[in-house]
Amino acid sequence: MNIAFRRFTCPTAFVLALAIAGPAGIARADGKPPGIEFEMGGGGQTAPRYEGASDYLISPYPTFRLQRLTLPNGFQIGGGDGIGLSFYPSFGFRGARESADAPVLSGLRDVDTAVELGAGVSYTTWRGRMFGEVRRGFSGHEGYVGEIGADAFFHPVERLTLSGGPRVSFADAEYMSTYFGVSGAEAKTSGLSAFDAGAGFKSVGIATTARYEITGNWAIEGEAAYDRLIGEAADSPVTGVGSRDQFSFRVGAVRKFKLDF
Repeated sequence: MNIAFRRFTCPTAFVLALAIAGPAGIARADGKPPGIEFEMGGGGQTAPRYEGASDYLISPYPTFRLQRLTLPNGFQIGGGDGIGLSFYPSFGFRGARESADAPVLSGLRDVDTAVELGAGVSYTTWRGRMFGEVRRGFSGHEGYVGEIGADAFFHPVERLTLSGGPRVSFADAEYMSTYFGVSGAEAKTSGLSAFDAGAGFKSVGIATTARYEITGNWAIEGEAAYDRLIGEAADSPVTGVGSRDQFSFRVGAVRKFKLDF
């Protein structure tokens, strides 16, 4: 089982993925005592101010991964080798987009903070994994957004793990209208052209990660990602005053914990 803040396109937008390892995910514990094993840490990251922006912000980020939870009745979540088919809930958080922080968007309505709830599925082997996630937004937007991708795993030296692969994101018209649309009224006050953003694929890109095990309990992690906005997201006037190219970087440390009940 893996709970982790994952890469997204801006520092105020996090994805919390709850991945249940193994084909079943929940099973009887194989002789393990009741308890919990997890990783916790954090670091710093830089990413676009908002999706489609050309300016960047530096901000902190947290990391939490639940690796195993064994209940007193013998049932266990996680704790396997992670190989096979997994189904998991997915959580996303997108910070507010305010024109006061982005003068190029002056005249557009502000977008409140959004929380996204959904699910994902992945298939993992020793050499890599494929995954797909879909979430529905609440508050800031009420649309659907998701991502599909794949990673290959490499172990060039002892204690170092590298992974990376392609990403494709998509969204429905409600989401696209919120973040990339420009209404007629907004066009009059912002100077941007009116734009009705429709559903479809919104970006393609690649993400790479590196993890180095310093000791049995401590590890350093880094991630770099590039996304190219496409389709309606690329054609939007919001992107026109920003950039189709979206880069993000982060580096941090995590520590393993184990507590018996």
